[in-house]
Formats: sequence, structure tokens, C-alpha cells
Amino acid sequence: MNSGESVQHEVVEGQVSAILFQNEENGFAVAVLEQSADPNQRSTVAGEIGPLSVGAYLRLHGKWMDHPKYGQQFKAAWAEQATPTTQEGLQKYLACGLFPGIGKGMAKKLVDHFGVETLEALGKGAKTLRQISGIGPKKAEQLVEAFQESSNQHRVMAELRGFGLNARQAQTLYEDWGPSAILRVTEDPYALIDRLHGLGFKTADAMATKLGILPDSEVRARGVIRHLLREARREGHVCLPETVLEENLLKLSLPSEIITSALACLVEEGIIRCEVTPEDPIATRWYYLPALYQAEISVAERIHHLLSQTAPPCASTAELKSAIQRSAWQPDASQEKAVKMALQEPFSIMTGGPGTGKTTTLQLLLDTLDSAGVGPILLASPTGRAAKRLQEATGRPASTLHRLLGWEPHAQGFRHDEDEPLEAEFLIVDEVSMLDLPLAHAIFAAVPDSCRLLFVGDADQLPSVGPGMVLRDLVNSSTVPTTRLAHIHRQTKGSGISRAAHQILEGIIPQGDPANSDGDFFVVTPPTAEAAFDVLEKLVCERIPKKYGMDPMRDVLVLSPMYKGALGVDSLNEQLGKHLNPDAPETWAGSLRVGDRMMVIKNDYDREVFNGDTGFVSAITSNEVMVEVDGRPLTYGPDDLNHILPSYCVTVHRSQGSEARAVIVIATGAHWMMLRRNLLYTAITRGKELVVVITNPQALARAVHNADENKRFSRLVSRVQ
Repeated sequence: MNSGESVQHEVVEGQVSAILFQNEENGFAVAVLEQSADPNQRSTVAGEIGPLSVGAYLRLHGKWMDHPKYGQQFKAAWAEQATPTTQEGLQKYLACGLFPGIGKGMAKKLVDHFGVETLEALGKGAKTLRQISGIGPKKAEQLVEAFQESSNQHRVMAELRGFGLNARQAQTLYEDWGPSAILRVTEDPYALIDRLHGLGFKTADAMATKLGILPDSEVRARGVIRHLLREARREGHVCLPETVLEENLLKLSLPSEIITSALACLVEEGIIRCEVTPEDPIATRWYYLPALYQAEISVAERIHHLLSQTAPPCASTAELKSAIQRSAWQPDASQEKAVKMALQEPFSIMTGGPGTGKTTTLQLLLDTLDSAGVGPILLASPTGRAAKRLQEATGRPASTLHRLLGWEPHAQGFRHDEDEPLEAEFLIVDEVSMLDLPLAHAIFAAVPDSCRLLFVGDADQLPSVGPGMVLRDLVNSSTVPTTRLAHIHRQTKGSGISRAAHQILEGIIPQGDPANSDGDFFVVTPPTAEAAFDVLEKLVCERIPKKYGMDPMRDVLVLSPMYKGALGVDSLNEQLGKHLNPDAPETWAGSLRVGDRMMVIKNDYDREVFNGDTGFVSAITSNEVMVEVDGRPLTYGPDDLNHILPSYCVTVHRSQGSEARAVIVIATGAHWMMLRRNLLYTAITRGKELVVVITNPQALARAVHNADENKRFSRLVSRVQ
């Protein structure tokens, strides 16, 4: 604490006489305190001082403030449990409900007998309490045990709060570890990251510094290693090679011998996994978080097992020909090959870009399966939006993978697995480019040997938000039977978008056709960033609604490669929100206002919404934000507002699996470091009827010619091979 802070540091002590507000999640509370210095003086106190009970006795550290609405109150920086010094205070304290078995009558009896030494008497044991008439041996033992347990809890909770933990986190640790929680935290605060919701590496590192843990110690090295693997998972990696992991550790000035010892210890304890690969050209050791290690091995084993199954095709050549004859269109050679492969192989993949006929090929497959009497046939996609599109395209029920697999929030797992597999003869999973490794693991675990499996998706799109790049790895393994649809069938509506997408994949800069007012793909090159925003604003708010009759709030999707900058997502969301929702007042919910378009940015299995799902803010109360996603009302409190964002503009990564009638892509020199071929390809393939790219010639050339991809470390290809 510096000298400026020490001047303002004050202490108040007293008993809680009323609780005005209490948040059980973060421990913030507003209460009335009877000050011990003057029992007639009642003061309002506020801060992270919970959990509280009326009658609790507190010593608060902080300073007095004048609240604009509630007047003078004591702003507590931290709190510690104290004990009253008067008989009246002791009686209220013991009867406040903190000590099971001690009510008002028992509290009075104890204080009447022991006076101000009542707490010391309770601490001495049951024999002392038996001095009081009416308290037998059994009751005395019960009272002492209850007092000691509660006293331990208050002491431990106070110390844990002093470490910087909120009320819920401190309570969780005490429930898990009891009085030993303090020792375990002081020994290794980094162990809390996996155990406590909302506690990250920076908080744990700050705690370690306060506790005197040296920055070059093995305890910190262990914490940093786990942090780097968690960050790698967040960035899409399944594992890290030893070279990359050790390079990052050495940057933090950790001695090499400490790194070696910490890695060996974590592996020995099973906290991380290490795979030795002497013939691997990249690294001889790979480090994993255990769940991802097991998922990768399990996926590869299940694929080998499925592909080893021998069974005749589930439909005959005659039944396929009959389905083709009934169809209103004639499949090309690659489409017919994809259907035959799906009918013959236990597991296969169909991939292709926009306009190559993935949906019509699926319809032909389903018609053939129906005529052959195959069933049940299940259809699923990673997100609700994708499942809805699949259902509309095929005319058959389709669900999210989480609903299909039976996600159970309390168990944090799926109902369907090896022990309770899906009941199906054929499973089709669409939009597999969005499939991360953990979800792929769940699918393969739930598919019975007798069920044929088809993955459908565009392997050229950006990989999943979660760890791994499952579709691309399986295609690149050359082990899983795969058909790539290459012929573009859209020759009228949508042809410009499809043509541009395939030109980008071939490294050709798409030009658009501004002379053709009926076209669907345009490239606009304003001279400056200010001019680029002006073009964007006019397109969204005026030209597209007027010419195409589209609703800018529902039909137009604006994409930017990054969050920061004048043409980044954050700035564009703010500016477009002012134009499209001008009358909405500012609220406590940050950038969210009533009427705003919003997007979910984290998979939320309890609410059954997924990264990229969109909706609208319907209401904002004093402590809740209510939204509507796909017609379903959902509520978010202050602690989970980081799950949703305004979505007038979103990043290309967030748009995966989305479609919109019109898409506007911002890709200028300001986004230079992010511009890549697969990013631009993914962006323009979100558009169904219209795509406009606002760019400049240099930035567009950079995006098309930069075929480098952000490397994701995984060993799935070699395992499957």
C-alpha cells in the first residue's frame, strides 16, 4: 500500500443488523452495520464482504464515500471476521444463524453463564459447557463441534478472500478442501485455475507474487506450463511440440533445469500428457492436456474400427439409379461417386465449395436410402442455425449435435456414448468444418458399429473455433474415403459468389462486375478508411434495403477480420448501432442496448445456444439482459454478459456456419496481418444473394495470394494414417 492509500485507509467494526443487497456469486453486499464504538450509530457499508448473515460481526477496511444516490457509506476494500466485545453483541452474534444448534435461547443461556468469555468457553470443549444446567454430554459435544466448524469456516473464508478470491470461489474451495484450503492455496495458487470458475492465470500469478512464490520457481513453472497449454487450446491447438513449449517458457526467464523438472513432474502426476515421437520431423515430444490427448487417440481408434467393418452396401446400384431417374436433376460424376461411397463405406466424407451441389447430393442420398428401407436416419449440425438450414434444405428433421447426443448440463457430459449409443442406421453430420476435436470425440463414441457415418462440409473454410481442424485433417490423411465436389452447378442466381469463391481458392483475384447491376458479387475500392466507412454505411442503411428490399437488421451481415481499429468490429458495431438503433438509451450492460442485434460468442450447453448464434436484445432490467435467439427468450446476468456481444458487425471467425442474404466484407490495409486466403473465402461464402467486398487492390491481392494458414498443432493426421 502506498502512502496515498494509507491516508485514506480506515477501519470500522460492528455487527450486521440488516442486509440491503447481496450477490452470492461475487460476494458484493450492501448492509447496515451497528458500530461497536457506538452501538447507536448505524452505517451503510458496501463491498465484496459477503456472504453475510444478520448478526455477523465484521471488521472492515476501506474508506468513507458519498454515494450520489444513497448518501454517505463505507466502501469496504476487504473484510475480516471479528468477535463482539459486549455481552449483548455476543448474544446477537451467537444467535445470528452462523452456528447450527445455537438459537436465541441457547445464546442467552451461554452468555448469561460465561459473559464476555463465552467464545473462549466454547473453544475449550464440551466439559466446560456442561457446567450449565440442562446441557448434557451429547448436547455439549454438538455445540462445540458446530462452533468449531463454523469458526474454522469463517477464519478460512476470510483468509481466502484476503487472497483476492470472491465469495463464491472461497466457498467452493472450503467445501472441497475444508480448513486445508489455505495451505493448498499458498503451496500452489496456479492449481485454482482449473478448479474455480472465472479465475485465470493473471489472477493466480498475482496471488503467487503476494504469497512470495518466486518467478523462477518450479511452482510457477508448473503453473505457466498448464497456462500455455490452455492458451494453445483456446487458439485451436490440440497439443504443443516441446520446441514451441520450451521456447515460450524460456522467454519468461524460467531456467531450463526448472522447466525440465516441472514438465517431468506434471507428466508423472498425470496433469499433462507427453507423447514421445522419435521419428516425427517436427518434434520428438508432444505435450497435451489430458482430455485432448484422450480425445485425439479415441477419434483415431474409432475411425480405424469403423473403417474395418465389413458390410454390403446399404442400397443397391438399381436403387440408386431409380433415385436418379426420379430426381429432377442429373448428378455429375463426383456427386454420383459421393453417393455410392456413402452407401458402401462405413465412414466417408463429402466436401466441396459453394455451388458444387452438396445439398442436392444429400437429397439424392436420402432418397436412395428411403427406397432401400434404411432407417432410422439422423441428421445433425454443430449449431442451431446450421441444423435449421439442413432441415429446410432436406425437408427432414435435423438437430444440433448436442441435442442429438443428449447433453446433460449437471453431469457436464453426453448421455449417448459407448455404453448408450445412438439408435440409427445412418448418421449425416453437416457443416463439419465447424467440428472441433472434443465434439468429434463425442460423435465417434456414440456411433454404433452398425451405423454408417457421413461427414459433409467445406474443407477450405476456416477451421473450427475450438481445438483441432478435424475435417481438414481427415481429408488430408487420405485414409478416410473422401469425395470432393468440384463442378459449380449454380449458373444463374449465386453464380458470381460461387465463381469468386473458387477463383480465390485458385489464387485468382476476383474482380466482381460493377457494370452488371443484376450481379451478386461486387468489389468496391474507396480511397481512404473514412470513405470505406461511408460506403459501408450507405450500403447497409440505404442502398441494399432500397434496391433489394432487405432488412438491414436481419438480412445484412457485416464482416471484419479483427476487433480493433476504425474498421474493426468494435468500432463498426458502435457506429452501425447508432444508425440502425438510434433511439436506444445507454445501459449498465456496456455496449448492449434494447433492440440491438446480438451474437452468442461462447458455446452454452445449458441454454442450448452456440458460438455464432444470433438474436436481439428484448429488454434490460436493473440486473438482467433479456435476449431472443431463434424465437427463444434467454436471460443473462452481469456475470455472464461476456457470453454475448452486439452483432451489427462480427469477425469472420465468428461468422462460421452463418449465412445471410447479403454480406459486406471489410478487408483493407488496416487488416493486413489478418488477411489470408481461407479467411476471405470463408467470408464471401457466407452470402446467399449478395456479397460486397470493400477493400483496396493491395489488400485484396494480399488476401488472395497469402495461402499461409495459422498453424494448428495436432497429431490426428498421423494417428489416422
